[in-house]
Amino acid sequence: MERNIFFTSNSSLIVRQKQIFYAVIALFIFSQFAGILNYKIFENLLIFFGFGLVVLGIYISMNRSKLKAMHWLAACFGVFLWTIVDAIRSVNEDFLLRSKEQISYLDFFDLLPMFLLLAAVGIFFVVKFIASDKKILVLADSFNVLLLVFTLAYCIVGDMGDFNILIHPKSPSELAASIAIFVNLSILFIALSEIFNSNHLYIRHSGFFLIIASAIFTLLNLYVFYNELINKGHDFTLHSIYLVPFFLLMLGAFYLRGDNKRISAADVGIKTTSKLVPIISAALILIKANLSSYVDLLIIFVVVAGAVISYFMKVLDQSEEIYNAEQNLHDAKNKEKHLKTNELEMINLSLEGVSEKDYLTSLGNRDSLLNELKGMCSVLGEKQEIAVYYINISRFKNINTSYGHEVGDKILKAIAKRIREACNRQEVTARIGADEFIVLSKMEENSHTKRMKLGMELRDTIEKPLQIDKYHFAIKSVVGIHVVTRDNISDPRNIIKKADMAMYYAKQNPAKNPMVYNNEIDSEIQQSSNIEIALKKANLQEDFEVYFQPIYDIKNLKIICVEALLRWQSKEYGQKEAGEFMDIASLNSDILNDICTLSVSKTVEQAVRWQNKKLKVPKISINVAQIQSTSEKFVNEFMLTLNSHHLNPKQFELEFSEDIWKNDQETLDKIFSLLEKNSIDVCIDDFGSGYTSFVYIRKYKIDRIKIANDFVAQSVINKKDMQVVAAIINIAKSMKLKVTAKGVESHEIKELLKELNCNEMQGYFLSRPMSAEEFENSLRQNSHMVADI
Repeated sequence: MERNIFFTSNSSLIVRQKQIFYAVIALFIFSQFAGILNYKIFENLLIFFGFGLVVLGIYISMNRSKLKAMHWLAACFGVFLWTIVDAIRSVNEDFLLRSKEQISYLDFFDLLPMFLLLAAVGIFFVVKFIASDKKILVLADSFNVLLLVFTLAYCIVGDMGDFNILIHPKSPSELAASIAIFVNLSILFIALSEIFNSNHLYIRHSGFFLIIASAIFTLLNLYVFYNELINKGHDFTLHSIYLVPFFLLMLGAFYLRGDNKRISAADVGIKTTSKLVPIISAALILIKANLSSYVDLLIIFVVVAGAVISYFMKVLDQSEEIYNAEQNLHDAKNKEKHLKTNELEMINLSLEGVSEKDYLTSLGNRDSLLNELKGMCSVLGEKQEIAVYYINISRFKNINTSYGHEVGDKILKAIAKRIREACNRQEVTARIGADEFIVLSKMEENSHTKRMKLGMELRDTIEKPLQIDKYHFAIKSVVGIHVVTRDNISDPRNIIKKADMAMYYAKQNPAKNPMVYNNEIDSEIQQSSNIEIALKKANLQEDFEVYFQPIYDIKNLKIICVEALLRWQSKEYGQKEAGEFMDIASLNSDILNDICTLSVSKTVEQAVRWQNKKLKVPKISINVAQIQSTSEKFVNEFMLTLNSHHLNPKQFELEFSEDIWKNDQETLDKIFSLLEKNSIDVCIDDFGSGYTSFVYIRKYKIDRIKIANDFVAQSVINKKDMQVVAAIINIAKSMKLKVTAKGVESHEIKELLKELNCNEMQGYFLSRPMSAEEFENSLRQNSHMVADI
């Protein structure tokens, strides 16, 4: 909806303005009826209330406005004083029955509102005149208006007798009337000057209403006081008509906090009329029809001369505007020509460099990197080395898949910017793959500390929390380093390959990130590569099997839970536990996803077979890989699998590593809300070995924590480890959590854990992992040892 004078940002103000608006109109109408019926007292009372509401309307509209201009304060106070004087006059005439002569002193009080209104329009004109860039034209038009007002006054006075009365008053009343006429003529001059100069002065709707109200007020006053001065005993009975200019003044105040747009002469239809001001002035003299008078001829001469001068000044101004417009056009064309020349030069330069820049990040590309590395090797000094940093962004492919390539591109740009920030101008930066970056840094030979410091700085800078649009990311990076000296310079591609191998090794061994290349890495990476190749060739359904390891309650030796563990029956390498191949599988997200999906499906299928055989089975704990715990998608898919097999979710427990806490808050909320909604127990594995946070343990519904193997295994020989285990058990008990100790490999460990009040244990000393068939036989023989779920 288009805003008008009532539509401000303050709803309560809108209501009050509307109430005052309609109330003033109603009071004016009723005052006219009262006047017609000759109820003078009632008429004056209604007028008084009308004036009062006008003052209130002006005040509330400007009171909190940013535009607390002095001219509005003067206008508001002027209306207020007029209201007070009019009320005093009515009381004296209607109630005290005093004659006009007895209250003639009030004529001087009538002058105060007039002076205030003169101040209002005067201040307004001065402010707009100072801000105008057409001051000469404003003065020229104002001069013509002055002649018009002077001519109007001259024609009204009529003859010298009236003029003598005007300048030589004989009584206080005549003095007050004379002053009132001069003041109102001044107001009229300023108001008309502002109207006819509205094209050159920046006037808004509020100012326009102020001017119009002032002009009407002035004309009323001229009529009243001229008749009082010239026509003795003239009685002006339409005092309510003063509500009209004051009402218009109030409307102008409403615009202060409404849609107060600029208004020009064309908007009010006086653009052409302003040119007729000299003609109107001359016409008034001609109507007076006394051209034999020397004064009349002189006035016509001045009017014509003023019109000619004004026209000449406007022509000069228009000529200057045309000249300036042509000059600006000429300058614009020259500027455009200069810009196009520069643009062509920049295009030529960019075409030269485009083959050496990565299109997305503006870093160097592979070709430019190889050329830079070749050049740096050719001038490498005897006591210098080149550190080649190979940076890989972990699981970037998953980000592209989950969030789209647009978000992925923004992440790459942000990472490139961070790499530039971590480097100085002498270091070479490049992007050589979708998620792979290279940094070349020349330094003194054997600068191990400096070399590692830059590697860690690159890693830490990249891994700072990153927000793209509404998403938050915890980026992980792996840095491999190869050091080039005069003794081992080789082909640039071979150098980058060795840095890549160091990065690959660091990815398999996160504790060694960043990693510097050495000869031993070759054999280890070759072994990992062979395992990765074997994983790709493996038949997932035939080569992978789920084993089950019980968790016991030592108090009654009952099986309270069983953990599902994946085993790979490799043709080349024999049986391998998950810890021996999952890190390698994690380097290839496709392989890892397939293995994780297989592990869950085989465990669920086995649970279905046991259910069909009516076996009493303990709660089954399924390990959730870190890649699966990055969204709630896994939980939804797990529930679909259970529902399709008609399995109760309470039969299962999902076991997360502490990496789950690296997710953002929103993701965590979604995951744990779904788990709790579907009554699935949650276990935090290897508690204390990673990103431990009791804040999350307290916030979310966690049923069990497992103490990390390393702490449990060392607790009998290392006092600090024993104290850590004891602290975890006590905290878990205080938080009403079940706590399981993993890696119970000996009788000593079991007894120590019993002393520490840990009753749930898991390990080879109690039971090794068993195949599904072996565990099934164990269940048949010892069904009474299975705890109820």
